[in-house]
Amino acid sequence: MDGELGYNERRILDLLRSEGPMSRVGLARATGLTTPSLSRLTQSLTNNRLLLDLHKVRDGQRGKPAQLIKINPDGAFAMGIAVQSEYLSACLIDLEGNLRASVARNLAEADPAVVASLSAKLLDQLLAESGVARRRVIGAGVCMPGVAIGTYGAGLQPGGQTYLPDEYEAWKELDIPAHFQHALHLPTWLENSSKAATLADLYFGAAQRMRNFAAIHIAYGFGGGLIFDRKPYHGTLGRSAEFGGLFPYEEARPSGRDLLAFLAARMKKPPQHIRDLARATIPEPLITEWIARVGPSLVDLSRHLAILLDIEAIVLNGLLPTAVLAPMAQMLRERLPHTIPTSLGTPEIVVSQLAKSGLDLGAASLPLHYVTSATSC
Repeated sequence: MDGELGYNERRILDLLRSEGPMSRVGLARATGLTTPSLSRLTQSLTNNRLLLDLHKVRDGQRGKPAQLIKINPDGAFAMGIAVQSEYLSACLIDLEGNLRASVARNLAEADPAVVASLSAKLLDQLLAESGVARRRVIGAGVCMPGVAIGTYGAGLQPGGQTYLPDEYEAWKELDIPAHFQHALHLPTWLENSSKAATLADLYFGAAQRMRNFAAIHIAYGFGGGLIFDRKPYHGTLGRSAEFGGLFPYEEARPSGRDLLAFLAARMKKPPQHIRDLARATIPEPLITEWIARVGPSLVDLSRHLAILLDIEAIVLNGLLPTAVLAPMAQMLRERLPHTIPTSLGTPEIVVSQLAKSGLDLGAASLPLHYVTSATSC
């Protein structure tokens, strides 16, 4: 991609990303731009390989059929890096969010120098496997657990210390985006895992056509993300949607750490790590029992989100397998309507389909967001 995109060019990409292929007439109506301006902008995007012409269709107008245009998936690519305490995963996606290559490596420890060096090697591997030229990669996104780490990308002023889990002690004094940018030689953005996964669902997942929603993100911990008018909401200091702060650690908590401890006390060979959950055979009665344990917290949180924010949906995402998230969603669908006045309405409860790649894909969504979306301006 050559040069920085203007605001209206980004608006066009946003519309095509959320609505799918459209005609130039349809885009002009949706954006309020004049036909000559719209034609000039779409031609510029086409010359930049970001748009493709498709077949012609009738567009509700008399005369010749209208030409549909869409995002060109090969127009740009982005790398995503998910840093976890015991493993590192990375992926390469195209402009439509399609996964072109992915890889994961175990970590003996999450040492910053080791992680950055390994990330550079993984980038080379991803490019080789996908056949993508390095010059077509517009940047890298990094996600990791932590509070307010997204203030770098959001342009907010961090309010004092960046809060990371204890196992990331060596990272706390680093300028983390600069650390990765030096290793990868790519522009780099940073976000915490829950907000990155929310961004992936906004652009490529369950909420692709939604304007306002909340995501409840369950990994080792418990967090989330908020999207208002298709724009991520960070809050004053980048600390919005830190839902885990509502629930004390010593009590039942809808987190992966709580689930692992629950299973450890009840299974002969329980999963040891959260990524083991997807491969483990967990007896259905245990899943039901754990959901009953954490259900009141989830219902209470969802009730407040629905009443305070008037959102379309609550999306469940994170690292729990569908075998856990699906019955959790069903529990919310059954119980939540009874806690909300009928006149206020109940949001849809949706399970993300990006659970297996949500962190990688969320991280890779960051460059696409900050380089190609009008909502980042």
